[in-house]
Formats: sequence, structure tokens, C-alpha cells
Amino acid sequence: MSKRVFVLVFLLFFRGVLGWIVTLKFTTGRLVSITGNVVNVYYKDSNCIIRVGNFLVNSGSICAAVPGSKITVSGKLERRVIDSFQGRLWLDSAEIETLDKNSRTQERKNSRREMVDNFRESLVSRYKKFLPEPEAGLVAGVVLGYKKDIGQDFYQQMIRSGAVHIAVASGYNILLVGGLVLSLCFWFWRRSKAVIVALTAMIFYALLAGGEPPVVRAVWMAGLMYLGQAVGRGSVSHWILTLTVWVMLMIEPALIESVSFQLSVAASFGLMVIEPWCSKKLEEHWDNRLVSWAGNTGFLSSVSTMMMTLPIIWWHFGRMSLMGVFSNLFILPLIPPLMIFGAGMLVVPAVFSVPVYALAHWIVLVIKFFGT
Repeated sequence: MSKRVFVLVFLLFFRGVLGWIVTLKFTTGRLVSITGNVVNVYYKDSNCIIRVGNFLVNSGSICAAVPGSKITVSGKLERRVIDSFQGRLWLDSAEIETLDKNSRTQERKNSRREMVDNFRESLVSRYKKFLPEPEAGLVAGVVLGYKKDIGQDFYQQMIRSGAVHIAVASGYNILLVGGLVLSLCFWFWRRSKAVIVALTAMIFYALLAGGEPPVVRAVWMAGLMYLGQAVGRGSVSHWILTLTVWVMLMIEPALIESVSFQLSVAASFGLMVIEPWCSKKLEEHWDNRLVSWAGNTGFLSSVSTMMMTLPIIWWHFGRMSLMGVFSNLFILPLIPPLMIFGAGMLVVPAVFSVPVYALAHWIVLVIKFFGT
């Protein structure tokens, strides 16, 4: 344990030194003009923060750039401790002088994005053709993270019932896909091969979900976690998760405020710590065949992740009640089969539409009952 703590502290110190060395090249208070592509855009305290290379710009309440666009900004260099740790500098009183929205790079990115969106729309149309609403919108949200077709009233009912997280392509969905595929693969292959299949399934799901940054981060985290599981599900995998979260936060400390990142970490902890612990305790008091069934069907994984993610959902949405715990007990065990049949419906809709509708309709009834 002491060696691992030393590694974490050393990585933190090494990252801080590297960042500090980068900022030494610039003089605080100097007026500079920077031209480059926007790396990231996010809101903090109602202010839009734009990152161009290693420089951060506060553009106020209005965002004048999008990721990938080419801009030119000028301002006074300002060094802050937390940002010097990352090797970044602020441009105080900065102004965006030019904004190239029509660059070829941006056009190619928009074109690729449109192709992904059109592909997702074609998949969603299959649900619309064979399922009524709100079941069609619910299945599209659960399987593809597609929320556009979920009506506002039904979405509010999902929030009140504590089930809104099932229709968001976040770390929870990624870990659920990986855990389900991994459990099924254990019937046919050894752990090493099963991990490879699970990673492939998560990457494919991330593409179907649109390849959003939260989903990509969740795949990265889950991938390292399962690689740790391939070595051993004990302390090694826990260490891999800790190291992964530590490194990700060192690279981008703002992630700690991301809901999707918090859900990814919580779901990972649930699968790696809570699920094995629950499985061990159940084996002491229940039949091993029943425990194996709970693990292979994903029931135990769903309950374990629910225990860790519900407090986060309550904290951010502020509407999680005790009734939400009961609603998830009726909903979460059905999500794994719904995702399996929902994926099958994209290939053979006529065959899988009946079981998908049955599962989705039950979930809709539960959401309306607890969300009214």
C-alpha cells in the first residue's frame, strides 16, 4: 500500500513540475496574441471558458467559439497556481479578434459528425416504426443514449422517479454493457478473451452513442478497469481504478465537476468493490446457484451500481426520493435484457420488437407510477 501511495504522490509531483516548467517560458502581465484551434469549451459559474492550446480565456456569459474552430485571441498573461500545475496560462481581459467558422478542418469535423448523427437517426427510426411512444423514445435512450424523442412530461416523470440515468449514454451505460458482456463471455471463454470481447462491445456502443467525450472517457476508464480484472479481481483492479482516476484528474482537474465522470467512477467502484463484496456475503447465506444467476443476468451488477450512483443523481437533480430506490429495484434488473433485445431489434426488428415492447412498457408503467 505504501508503494502505491508513493507512486500516486510522485505522479502528482511530476505533473506539477512539468506544468510549472511550461509556464516559465512566459512572462506574467505580458500582452500576447494567440492563434489556434479551440480544444475545449465549458461553462463555469455562468462564464464560458475557452481553451486554445495551453491558454484559457474567459469570454463571459456568451460562448463565441466551438471545439475545433480556429480563433485568434489577445490578452494579458496571468498565472494561477491551479492552472500552472497543468502548464496553462490565462489570458486576462482577452478579446476574440477573429473567428474562422468555415475552416476546412471544422467542415470535415462537421461532416463526420453529420454522418454519425444520420446513422443514429436511421437506427432510431427502427424503434419508431415498430414501437409506440413513449416506449420507442425510452428504448432509443436506453440503448443509444438518444434523448430527443423522450417527451418533456415523461422526462420529468423519469427525474421524479429516479430513473433518468437509464436514458443517458454515460459511464453507467458503458459499465453496464461491459459488465453484461463480460459475464456472458465467462460461459464460453477465459477471462483474458472475455475482457477483449467486453472492450470491443464497449467501443462499439460508444460509437452508436455518438462518440461524445463523456462516453469516450467512460470507455477509457472501463477499459483500464477490465484490464486490471484480467490480471485479478482483487486489489490489482482496485489499484488500476484508483490510478486511472488519479491520472485523469491530473490531466483535467475540471473533470471532478462532471456528472458523467462522477457516475463513471461510482459505477466502476460499484462493480469492482460492492458487487464482489455482495457476492461473497450472499454465498455465505444463499445457494451458490442463485448467486451465480444473479451475477450472470446482471442483477447483482445493477444493484451494486445503483447503490453508488443514486446518491450522485440525487445530489445533482435534487429530486431523488426514497421512492426512487424502490423504482430502480423494479427497473434496473430489466435494463440489461432490454439493451440486449434492443440491440437485436436494430438487426431483426420483427423478431425482437415484442420482448422489447414488453420490457419497455413495464418500465414506462413503473416510471409513471413512481413519477406521478
